[in-house]
Amino acid sequence: MGVRKNAKHLTATEQENFVRACVLMKADIVNPGAPVSQRYSIWDENVALHRMIQSGVEPGGNTVNFGHGGTGSYSFLSWHREFLFRFESQLQSYVSGVMLPYWDWTDPSPIMTDTFLGTSGTGANNVIETGYFAVTRPGSGVNSTPLPSWWPASLNGWILPQAFPTLWQGGLRRSVGNVSSLPTVNAIAACLSINNYHNFQSGMETGAGLPSGNAQMHNGMHGFIGGSSAALGGHMSNATASPFDPFFYLHHCNIDRYWAMWQMDGHANEYPTMGGANFHNSNDLMYPWVGATPGYSTIDTISNNIPMPDFSATPERRNVDTLDFRSEYNYTYDCMPIIGIGLDKTGSMNGMTPDPMVTTAPDVTKWEAAKRGVSLFLQDCETVQESATTYIHAGIQTFRSVGANVFDTIFTGPGFGLVKDGTSFSHSSFDSLIASHSPGGGTPLADALIQANNTLVNAPFGNLPNDEQRYLAMLTDGKRTSGSLFTTIANGSLSPTTIFGLGFGTGVDVDYTTIATMVAKGTALSTTQIFHGENAGTIDKFYTSALARAIGYTSIFDPLLEFFEGEHAHIHFNATSAEDNFLITTQGYDFNDSNWDYRLKGPDGTIHYGGLTKQDHSGSSNCTDCCPLPHVNFKRSKGRLSMVIQRNNASRKCWVGQWELLISYRAKDHSVMLMPTLGELLFPVSGGPIRGNQYQNLLVRQNARIPTRKIFSKASNGLDSRAPLTNAERGEGCNILINIYAKTRLRLDVSGNESIVKTGNTLKLKLSFDSPNGKVSSLIGFSRMISPSIDFDKLISPKEADKIMKKNESSKKPSKDYDLAILLAKRLQEQQEGRIVNDKELQIKVDNGSTLCITGLETKFKGSYHLGILVNGNYEPNYDDLTDGCCGSAKGKPEAFSRLINYSFGVV
Repeated sequence: MGVRKNAKHLTATEQENFVRACVLMKADIVNPGAPVSQRYSIWDENVALHRMIQSGVEPGGNTVNFGHGGTGSYSFLSWHREFLFRFESQLQSYVSGVMLPYWDWTDPSPIMTDTFLGTSGTGANNVIETGYFAVTRPGSGVNSTPLPSWWPASLNGWILPQAFPTLWQGGLRRSVGNVSSLPTVNAIAACLSINNYHNFQSGMETGAGLPSGNAQMHNGMHGFIGGSSAALGGHMSNATASPFDPFFYLHHCNIDRYWAMWQMDGHANEYPTMGGANFHNSNDLMYPWVGATPGYSTIDTISNNIPMPDFSATPERRNVDTLDFRSEYNYTYDCMPIIGIGLDKTGSMNGMTPDPMVTTAPDVTKWEAAKRGVSLFLQDCETVQESATTYIHAGIQTFRSVGANVFDTIFTGPGFGLVKDGTSFSHSSFDSLIASHSPGGGTPLADALIQANNTLVNAPFGNLPNDEQRYLAMLTDGKRTSGSLFTTIANGSLSPTTIFGLGFGTGVDVDYTTIATMVAKGTALSTTQIFHGENAGTIDKFYTSALARAIGYTSIFDPLLEFFEGEHAHIHFNATSAEDNFLITTQGYDFNDSNWDYRLKGPDGTIHYGGLTKQDHSGSSNCTDCCPLPHVNFKRSKGRLSMVIQRNNASRKCWVGQWELLISYRAKDHSVMLMPTLGELLFPVSGGPIRGNQYQNLLVRQNARIPTRKIFSKASNGLDSRAPLTNAERGEGCNILINIYAKTRLRLDVSGNESIVKTGNTLKLKLSFDSPNGKVSSLIGFSRMISPSIDFDKLISPKEADKIMKKNESSKKPSKDYDLAILLAKRLQEQQEGRIVNDKELQIKVDNGSTLCITGLETKFKGSYHLGILVNGNYEPNYDDLTDGCCGSAKGKPEAFSRLINYSFGVV
């Protein structure tokens, strides 16, 4: 079957395929031999079926609404799940592979376009007059929408036939409401936190017991789209005709999504066996899917004109049959990703992290740095879960060989589950369980890949649906030194798993080709999947990038800064109408929460986050009384801030524009401001220290180490400039890495890229922007590339490196004698090497209105090449934003956007 996605984030092709399937179903006449006035289509038949089951009759002669009814009507969820699946299967008979999308109950403006779901109605009767769901076909009458080539000649418009009551005959009607009446983030989170089916079903259907009141959720959203007036409102407002509007299916798909998320949170098999309304308990049959069981019928008069389809030859369906949506129906949702973590626990992980990113803190082993990275990844997952946007299913497994392969699953059986604070699948649980583990042994990398994929990625939910894209993040600090060869695994054979690989180590102990080979066993994406670096920030970038990609977010801003005590900095990023949510992580590398403070300010001046414990919404705001404000979820621990910001139906005035994240380090006030330059913001985190030798600190006493901002050197290029002095450059320096990701419809694709190239080749990258809901203009870009400036093989040969790694793997405890980073630092010191990286400014040229080209990517030495890329431009949405009714229209105003990203590739 497949994956149901958020309608707002479908590609233009996915939008068209869904609409085309709907149109073809509407044109497919069930009774072509009848008089024209009596004909009805498969689409109309579904509308009638939904009406007929609300006036059903069970074998005892009692009337039953099999799919609705409020409190105690448990079949509301199960009946509609079955109905949606059958409808979706019918759509696929017209367009292969099409899946039902869901409307996430936020401002529907981006999907209410003429070429997708259509606009709100116009005129006295609120009839839709333009688009694919208009009363007349595209290209005829007032419907100026171009007629697509696939439009069936027999369909003259989206019209409900005469078999239905007079009030609902004719064109599709809508009267869309005010966005302030949409469900709030708090209401949805409250519903998902309900602990029993009885109250969850009631809350989801009626809003009972939720902070938004009884007029929300399912019932309220029918009225939001249709309008409140039975005579002048739209079809969605009346249960007897609501499936005539395609929005009905997206609306109920969202309800089914929330039920699926609730089931994932420990309620998989929960459904009452008794106590519900008549014929709403778990073992009751769902009419009309009762097979040959006699006694079921409908008293709705529409059955005289549109008979109930004959299901007597199909199996009976009971409410309990609908619970396992994966095994029964073979679908899932894009908000329930599955991620496996493979963690290297071999002896070489005892080596020291060359750059811990804080000058006077104790050095840590690569094992400690990797454990921190996993723990903080889990904290991010917990924050996302609490936001009620996405539920992440994850498991963690370590690997090594000690005579034989040893694979240890960290979490208790089955070793994977929903990542949620306070459960056995949480960052605190991981911290406790991993404490007893210590590195040692060889690196069976190929075997570990297969094992992690089988036990953490494929095993959950029986690998259903089997075409679901799942994710596996493999961290290793070296080469494959034991076990099977990668040649035993065919490229692409692990698809649809997407593999992210990190080689955490130096240019002599990490085999970049091996990491690329490992990644190639899965599905390729148009984003960085191969990571390599020696500092703690590389681990953070690796895990946050894997998480962001799994939950459908795009990197938009990711600078690395160095602070001294008392300093603060203002980090700015832009929101456009294309962004729905932001995921922000900041990591201070002293891992001390009390040293860091933050303030998040929106474009209208509202303070959305103001410290360790609160979202205070203080400051000047023009939106407090007339529309919702953006919503913030956050967690703090170990120097990390994890934050999810949701638009929450805020107006463009309160959302679109420049946001500000103020960061303070050990500051009593905000009198000392750090102002980083463009070049510093562009320096890629995996490139190592921005100044100095990335290995030198391993040979210097901790109290004698020099922060990079106090190292003065000649500029390498026009972007190699430093921040003005703050006069606070005293004591230790501490880095902080900021990652800002967005759930956006403004997509950036990097093409022409290769993960592995040979020395001497010159690459050319293309950055293309695309949005189904708008256009980009005024693009300008900057880029900085950090690459090796020496041949590491001349310092430590591959043969010598392999020999040292073997000794390290067999050692029972850490030894500086077997630490390749320390040995590399000594040999660089002996040769009096200066800076061992090449720092170059690259040219970015506009190829056309939405594409940029990066040239000059020369590859002289083998190793890892890292780019920092900044692109600025304008975005113009092509739809009317419903939130403009709150604080004034911003229509026609270009919206500034920026993308500051890291990109890496390897040279062999």
